[in-house]
Amino acid sequence: MYPPVNTDFYHPDNTTPGSHLLVVSALVPYKRLELAIEAASMTGARLRIVGDGPDRARLEASAGPTVEFLGRLSDDQVREQYREAAAVILPGEEDFGIVPVEAQACGRPVIALGRGGALETVIDGETGVLVQATTSAAFAAAFDRIASLRFDSGQIRRHAEQFSTGHYLQRMQTAVDETMAAPAGTDW
Repeated sequence: MYPPVNTDFYHPDNTTPGSHLLVVSALVPYKRLELAIEAASMTGARLRIVGDGPDRARLEASAGPTVEFLGRLSDDQVREQYREAAAVILPGEEDFGIVPVEAQACGRPVIALGRGGALETVIDGETGVLVQATTSAAFAAAFDRIASLRFDSGQIRRHAEQFSTGHYLQRMQTAVDETMAAPAGTDW
């Protein structure tokens, strides 16, 4: 059962997306943010990074002039950043990954490492691009690929809605009902 995402709060509006890419993350080593930063330097892509953490100084020192660190933002500001981005990047491996679903709920495609939860939340070529290698060159190629694809923000949003709080509550209720209806002593 997937964790719920507040798709009522994270939703598209009439904002026209820009040409920059976005990362929303804690700034810690296992998130592999250096892959996105190096790919931005390789391609000249503009990259905004939302978040803070103990790895910030190291990441800022390695970032080129096209990378902007925004620090911690309010939920409203994060939602606006999603809406303004050309795509949202998830360079690390997550068990689920809330950020890709929040971004998709706002109608934005995702560039994600093709491992872990991203395999269940991002549809390659439809709601984003899955990257197969943990290299900056692979992410740079994904930046080019995503720019060449046309995405339907409504379709991306509909995909994200399967992870909504309402769907979560329905699935949880079904699980509880099935458990309560099972005969006593049933082995699961």
